[in-house]
Amino acid sequence: MQEGDLVTAAEMADGQQGVVVRVDGEQMMQDRLEALGIRPGRKIRKVSSAFMKGPTVIEVEGCSIAVGFGMASRIFAKTEQTAP
Repeated sequence: MQEGDLVTAAEMADGQQGVVVRVDGEQMMQDRLEALGIRPGRKIRKVSSAFMKGPTVIEVEGCSIAVGFGMASRIFAKTEQTAP
């Protein structure tokens, strides 16, 4: 992945940062993610993910949030370059 790629939170590498561009899915899920602080314009960082489509941990505003693989697959972010 290069800087500026649009990827899902599930596809991001551990430690990679990005800005949320859109959240797909039904309104209830979008409302739930927004309540957790995950909405367009917010900077996120993928902390980790579990093996074989397990939960993904995302950091937003200094808080770590675990979301399921399905939710993480619907959070689209424009990636930022990570420090070497």
